[in-house]
Amino acid sequence: MKKKIIVSLTILIMAFAVSIHADTVFITPSDDMYTDVEHSTLPPENGELWVAEFQPAGHFERIMIKFDIEQLTGQTIESASLNLNRFLGCPQGGTTTTDFYAITEDWNEETWNPHSHAQYDNYVWATYGFNVNGWHSIDLTQLVQNWIDNGLENYGLLIRAQTGSKFSKFYSKEHSNSNLHPYLEVNYTPVYISESSIHGTILNIQNYPNPFNPSTTISFEYSNEQNQQVELEIFNIKGERIKTFEISPESIREKLGINKVFWNGKDENYNSVSSGIYFYRIRTANSMVTKKMILLR
Repeated sequence: MKKKIIVSLTILIMAFAVSIHADTVFITPSDDMYTDVEHSTLPPENGELWVAEFQPAGHFERIMIKFDIEQLTGQTIESASLNLNRFLGCPQGGTTTTDFYAITEDWNEETWNPHSHAQYDNYVWATYGFNVNGWHSIDLTQLVQNWIDNGLENYGLLIRAQTGSKFSKFYSKEHSNSNLHPYLEVNYTPVYISESSIHGTILNIQNYPNPFNPSTTISFEYSNEQNQQVELEIFNIKGERIKTFEISPESIREKLGINKVFWNGKDENYNSVSSGIYFYRIRTANSMVTKKMILLR
């Protein structure tokens, strides 16, 4: 089970305190594209990722995606999942069964020839079948951990359909709606060392309703032993902060127990945000937790 709360411990060892808690990061691609060798005169569709391996229609597209995971160097992760939003499948139906490989040569979307497939190793890190539109989550924990440990050079991953698979199309990071972009969700437990004891625990963090339209209430419990201010931030899927709530120590003491923040689906400029996935992060000076919510308009 994934841990979605922050547990703060006070452990004094040689005048140092160690705080251990679960954390989640959401990473959008640094590069993503698809390659199409058979249709050498057709440019790729901007904002889309195609995959297929279907001889009768002459479609053999492959997807390439790369993530910058430098921030995870030295960490041991609990889970890592690639999230893709499929918007179109073959009208004749059928499942696009795909295998996920590690690319073995350097590339970027600006210079790579879209009519040339990239080289990849022969180990299948995941197999997944796409048969409906909407969000899909693919477990890539082992692959991401190998990238982190430097046992495998991170040139990104290649998605190739198995023989006989009709096409599926997904939104890429160039799509006009950033809430539909691919992203990597990684859960891990970092260890931080500081020179002072850490007090306070954030518990029972949730938002209701979720999914929501047009508003939701974010609630949490916090024992504020160090009289700290709590900050609640809301981010879009690109990692851009769109709203901040500052909760004073006095407010937390007055509410005693569950604290609630109402979000009306608007950014700092009072503009209504579009449908999609958003993340809310609650943090103090020495602890932080991030969770996901979905706005459906």
